[in-house]
Amino acid sequence: MQPAVTDTSSTGLSVRVAVPLAYAGWWITGAILWLVERRDRRIRFHAAQSVAAFGTIAVLIAAFGALALASLSFLPSAFTLFVWAAGLTWVGGVLIWLVAMWKAAAGEAWRIPVAADLADRMV
Repeated sequence: MQPAVTDTSSTGLSVRVAVPLAYAGWWITGAILWLVERRDRRIRFHAAQSVAAFGTIAVLIAAFGALALASLSFLPSAFTLFVWAAGLTWVGGVLIWLVAMWKAAAGEAWRIPVAADLADRMV
């Protein structure tokens, strides 16, 4: 049985507050709301989408950072490449985050490509 769309959430937050809050702290606030919210499907979707999108981006940034550190021992010339990859991934993540926050605050239901499909399965 799937949670219904309601006017009040199980957290006591309104949808207009909870949805932007799901994106506010990247995947961390998304995970908290996804675990706590049980009634409102919109909040759960946006929380799950936040976890899927920004969790993936955070893992990529960490992986590029780890590869950059490892490359210092094995292939020092690749260090700069991995640092740039981590930086560009972070910039891309910030841009997606800004759009997600803007759309959420405006009340628009924006589906982040790929992350939305994962979020549908999580909800």
